[in-house]
Amino acid sequence: METPKYALVLTGDLLSGFNADSAWPKLAEQFRMDMGRLRSEVLDHAPLTVKESEDLAGLKSMLSVIKNIGAEAEIHPVDAGRNLFALIDNKPRGPLPLAYVRQRVRRGSWPTTMKIAAVGSTDWRPLDADILGTAAELASATPAAADTADTVAAKIARVAGSLAGQLNQVRTLPPGPAIHAGFWRRCAAYMIDSLVLFVPSMILSLIPFLGLVINIVGRWLYFALMESSASQATLGKRAMGLTVTDGKGQRIGFGQASGRYFGAAISTITAYVGYMLAGWTARKQALHDLMADTCVVFDSVRPDQELPTQRPPMPWYGWAVNVLAFVVPIAILAAIALPAYNDYVQRAKVAQIMVDVSTVKLEVSEAIFSGAERCAEQQPQVSNPLIGEISVSGDPPGCLITVTMAATADVPVEVRGQAIEWQHAGDGSWTCTSTIAEKYLPAECRD
Repeated sequence: METPKYALVLTGDLLSGFNADSAWPKLAEQFRMDMGRLRSEVLDHAPLTVKESEDLAGLKSMLSVIKNIGAEAEIHPVDAGRNLFALIDNKPRGPLPLAYVRQRVRRGSWPTTMKIAAVGSTDWRPLDADILGTAAELASATPAAADTADTVAAKIARVAGSLAGQLNQVRTLPPGPAIHAGFWRRCAAYMIDSLVLFVPSMILSLIPFLGLVINIVGRWLYFALMESSASQATLGKRAMGLTVTDGKGQRIGFGQASGRYFGAAISTITAYVGYMLAGWTARKQALHDLMADTCVVFDSVRPDQELPTQRPPMPWYGWAVNVLAFVVPIAILAAIALPAYNDYVQRAKVAQIMVDVSTVKLEVSEAIFSGAERCAEQQPQVSNPLIGEISVSGDPPGCLITVTMAATADVPVEVRGQAIEWQHAGDGSWTCTSTIAEKYLPAECRD
């Protein structure tokens, strides 16, 4: 038993609520024709079949596209060998399925006296001839002399075949903010997927080796199976209203989804620059998307429908996920790093006095080993703006060097006016003590 065929017929009329100025240019764009050619080769000779197929679901999708544009179209069954041209107002219309012609006649839209010709024939006969006989008989009848209508009919047949081929062609997805999802929306989707996989990953990490293998395989299957499924999206992408398609907006297979998943490893080892490309490329493709010829698009993008023109807003929870994933960790790092850096800067300033102190320590040590009765003949003078005063006191060998920090703006607030003392131990070593917090002291003065 043969599989039934169906024809998608463009009637040439507009649906209620649509106007020609907006509908016909969109239809011309859909058919990849300019307006002049659409009018002269299609609209002036409609109705005509623009697509014939056994795939009824596919024809219904195309019907939806045409109706969304505002043009009227219908689907009719095609009997074997019964595709016709109808001569209306001295213009051939078609090719058309016989069921459509009969429908027009029953409704009174077309006269019962009109003439028809089978596709491939130039023999125009009254409609009754086809009702009583078959289109095959009409086609095998002795051809009459071709007239102008016959020539136009042949041309219309070629145009109809061309339109059917154009509808079969799958368009490459163009760039556009209403089509492709940007970096931050994709990032939020990935973070949601990471949260979904977090608990299973933690459980599997408790199983030596085998848990690691299951975790790796599980992540691969999670992304590859879901992105190649009917939903074309992981749980995170579905939450963000996204799907994964190939470069033409079609559903991808498991192999292509697997290639995309493993290609993400390249995006990772490039210090995540591969992921960042999703914010820079024309179609918002990351490096692994470019490698696998895939796109991450909004779920309103369908290969058999008109492309959307308005970008959906980011859901509030998408922003919340991004804040938790990026802003909070950065804030925590800043809260840790900034005080640590501040401590380092202050400790570096305190450490600058060590050069002056080393000079004084050398002079005092020489006095002690030379048998001097006093630790210093006079108090040392320094030009370091961080030092308010250096004094030497005590009797050899227990000499004491006291450094008092200056109280100027050059000195950190925490150490202004405070002192550090170095006590000579008699064996050439020095002991450092201070009331300054240990984190600001040089290494030799810390416990």
